Amino acid sequence: MDWLVPLDEHVFLALNRAWSPEFDAFFSVATYLGHGLVLALLVLGPMALWDRRRLRTDAVAMVLSVALGALAVEGLKSAVERERPAAHFAGAGVEVRMPAEELYDRSFPSGHTQAAAGTATYVALLYPGLAPWAVLGAVLVGWSRVYLGVHFPLDVLGGALVGVLFSVAGFTLRRRLGAGRTSSRSTAG
Repeated sequence: MDWLVPLDEHVFLALNRAWSPEFDAFFSVATYLGHGLVLALLVLGPMALWDRRRLRTDAVAMVLSVALGALAVEGLKSAVERERPAAHFAGAGVEVRMPAEELYDRSFPSGHTQAAAGTATYVALLYPGLAPWAVLGAVLVGWSRVYLGVHFPLDVLGGALVGVLFSVAGFTLRRRLGAGRTSSRSTAG
């Protein structure tokens, strides 16, 4: 596993240095797809307009899944204490481009990616036809975090894994609890 961190650093530098003013603008906007309020508006808003039944049955489970994943990310960040790329490379004299926000605190795992991947997973499970779009959004968030210089690729993969795991667990639990209520109603009648 000694090869993993140097590979992570190499991939980070390649993605962070492949820049253009257009990419700066694009990824500065794309990264907001990993903010909780933006995700809530993008997902719960359309559900409120076009699918109120699933909004009533799944909104709480979806929000809790993503929120609990965010708590897990904060716990992991405290436990791992990995430096952000700018702080990591500062001692080596390597400049890290941060065209949007400048972050220097803990890096692993990526909270933006966890939120985006968690939401994308729940949406994909709830609406399989939207899965490619949901996954594309989550991938763009992860890529933006590396491109913008605030996370290493392994931070993004770790955040995505946490997001996926918590949302699969939340979705599965919601389905089991829903099935239990349905069967108890049918046997009570």
